[in-house]
Amino acid sequence: MKRSNLFPVLIGAVIVVLIVTAATLWMSAGARKATDDAVGKVSEFYLEELAGRRSQVVTRFFETNADQMQRAMALMKQEDLASLKALRSFIGRVEALYGLELFAVADEDNVVYTEHTTYTGGSRHAFLSDELSHSRTITTNAAYGGGKEICLSLPITDRAFNGKRLKTCFIEISMDDIVSMLAFNTRESGTHFSLYYENGENLTGLDFGPVSAKQNLFTFMHQYLTADEAETLSGNFKDRIAGKAQFTFSGVKQLLYYSPIPETGWMITVLIPENLIYDQIGGIREETMTRSTIQILITCASLLIFFGVLAVRARRESRALLEQERKIAVRDSLTGVGNKYAYTQKQNAVDQDIRSGNIRPFALVVCDLNGLKQVNDTKGHTAGDAYIREASRLICDLYKHSPVYRIGGDEFVIFLEGTDYEQRNELLESLDSRMDENAKAGGVVIAAGMAEYQSEDEHLFDAFSRADKRMYERKKLLKNA
Repeated sequence: MKRSNLFPVLIGAVIVVLIVTAATLWMSAGARKATDDAVGKVSEFYLEELAGRRSQVVTRFFETNADQMQRAMALMKQEDLASLKALRSFIGRVEALYGLELFAVADEDNVVYTEHTTYTGGSRHAFLSDELSHSRTITTNAAYGGGKEICLSLPITDRAFNGKRLKTCFIEISMDDIVSMLAFNTRESGTHFSLYYENGENLTGLDFGPVSAKQNLFTFMHQYLTADEAETLSGNFKDRIAGKAQFTFSGVKQLLYYSPIPETGWMITVLIPENLIYDQIGGIREETMTRSTIQILITCASLLIFFGVLAVRARRESRALLEQERKIAVRDSLTGVGNKYAYTQKQNAVDQDIRSGNIRPFALVVCDLNGLKQVNDTKGHTAGDAYIREASRLICDLYKHSPVYRIGGDEFVIFLEGTDYEQRNELLESLDSRMDENAKAGGVVIAAGMAEYQSEDEHLFDAFSRADKRMYERKKLLKNA
């Protein structure tokens, strides 16, 4: 090639290189902006999905308990109202059968009746007011020790005790149970959850990321939001409107999403650092900046697919997280066996099978620990917890093929079917024999009673009542041994 022709070719090559470079930089900048926008949308979707799922968990929890309360009141007979002893006995049976925490009823004079006590609750319980007592309500009280307790109340009709109309039944639920059920602070994933009142006060007693549990959310956010943004946040809380906010804390952009929980006056909040999403796609973003024009075009198409996959993955992960939380919600944290909520679900399923005529033979073993109060009083609650865990291990080792539920502090229920049902008498004899030895040796002592399902039974509670009665008979024998 002649020198006179080389210069135009070089100029042309430089121009092509400049055009390609400019196009690469321009498209990279476009890809960066598109990536930033997509990250924001994926983050919002992720937060909205998490908040919505958590709200559903809380709502379903209250719906289930309300259904159990209605079922319980439907079982109340006139003889249950014949005396204070009869009423308290009924309340105790309801707590054991349906797993209802601190079930109680109140009359028109706001006198509250529980399994063990009677007190005037007008000043303590807001739901006893004339304005609230005619409908289902969810309120909060300050519990002893500075914590929170939740009261779920339902109106009562056509019931009277001692000449006074019964107007309300209710249960008291510890906020710790809600926190345990939802596993709020998932620090390993960098995602934080909490519940707030409409005035911005923390309901759970847990730190919410950088926000202290004792700090008002609005007070904290006023430091990082504009006046209009802060006003929107507080207004949405007051008006029960879902929304989001962005702020920077310690140099990291934070994304906040909040959503109301029906009937409660609470807002569930989710907080996540924006770089949590960026960290997962940062490598791809850097790679797109080094590609050629053709690679950039391919990458742009790939990004669309990638973000679609990421959105699907976010949905799947949120569902997996919900399933994991559901499993946590039905497990007793001390022993690992099923908790009251799990037993209630089992009871509902069995009652449905009885009604439909599809029930299979089963038996219930009701267990109660002897001496737990003495262990707690003399050795402390740590030793008491160890006593409960050892009892649970003994029960699970013996009944290897049956679900075990802890329905109270020292109460367990075993649902026998299949192999364990066929060997139910031998298994109970083995348990009783072991307990006779333990009673003499000073070991863990478990009083147990068993009852089989009978064709005339209308509810699982019928078998439970027989097993519970036999357990108390066995308990007396062990104490007198």
